[in-house]
Amino acid sequence: MTKQELIAALTARRDAGGLTNAQIALRSGLTERSVRNALSLKGNPQMSSLLALVDALGLELQLAPKGFGERADTDPGYRPVPTRIGNAVGHAAAPTASEPRSRKRSP
Repeated sequence: MTKQELIAALTARRDAGGLTNAQIALRSGLTERSVRNALSLKGNPQMSSLLALVDALGLELQLAPKGFGERADTDPGYRPVPTRIGNAVGHAAAPTASEPRSRKRSP
């Protein structure tokens, strides 16, 4: 992902959430000017600002090797790799409020 693609993704998330730069500034602890500059096409936010923006937009920044996750038809040698995290999340999901928790009762 290029820097421009990352900024475009953050901007799209802002727009999809109906948020203004001022609201993101309040959530992130950045100034409105910093948010505006970071999300501009020529933006070049510092890492700390980028992380604050990502968090304020309800996202998580993850690093992956270049090319990871590309479609199989673009790289015939690519094979998806199962992750322990992906599998663990499904098994460790906490019960929702509508699901009763089992309780052991003492005799």
